[in-house]
Amino acid sequence: MALAGAIDSVSLPTGATPVRIGVVVLVLAIGIGLTVVMDRPGVRPYWQMALLVTLILMPVVTLQASASRVPFVAISRGSAGPLLWLTLATCVTLFGLWLFAAHQSNETPQDGALLFLSAAFLVPAILGAPGSLDETSALSMLGEAFLLAGAVTFIGLLIPVSRRPITGAIALGAQFVLLWVLDRGPTIAPDAGRVAPLSAAVLLTMTVLLTVLTPLGALFSRRFTQTVEEQSGVLRPSRAPARGSRRNDEM
Repeated sequence: MALAGAIDSVSLPTGATPVRIGVVVLVLAIGIGLTVVMDRPGVRPYWQMALLVTLILMPVVTLQASASRVPFVAISRGSAGPLLWLTLATCVTLFGLWLFAAHQSNETPQDGALLFLSAAFLVPAILGAPGSLDETSALSMLGEAFLLAGAVTFIGLLIPVSRRPITGAIALGAQFVLLWVLDRGPTIAPDAGRVAPLSAAVLLTMTVLLTVLTPLGALFSRRFTQTVEEQSGVLRPSRAPARGSRRNDEM
């Protein structure tokens, strides 16, 4: 739907009101509702992450990328304030989404990086988006990030469990290489100071680190949850074994 809105294939109104983004949000909300109605808790966090990325991360990182493209942005000129604040806001948003991914995947820590991918893919995509960062460009980058995240998640859930923790980092590295080949690195204004490329480097570095550390964060979240339950005396009900699995009875 994001890509369809970007190419205006559904003939939605354009202008100051982000109608096309609203349609994407509506579709994601319907998807979350369907996971509840159909009792699909396993895929619900992926829909929730996509909704949070669309509502929170995409506007913030788009504003940050737009601020880095303004000419004559430098600390020495006293014009770097908006860029610095938006960079901080993007870092806080990324960290919040990372906490969400780590908590939601505490039962399956090996899948944590896969859950965080939609947020991780969006940051370099928007920083290197060509042209002006309007609604069409943002939708195009959002659709690109979701398409890549969906493909990698589908493949990642099919590979052995032991290899899943590094799948997200490998996929993010492949995206960096692809963007470099396409000459779509972070776009910086020609007359901007060092603060513009430095802020982009901070965001990309944080994105990589959070993607790599998501499985560890999920493990920590599981240990923390277990400790709280043990201390409070609340025991989580044991899960039934998966159909076809073998029991490991001790003699």
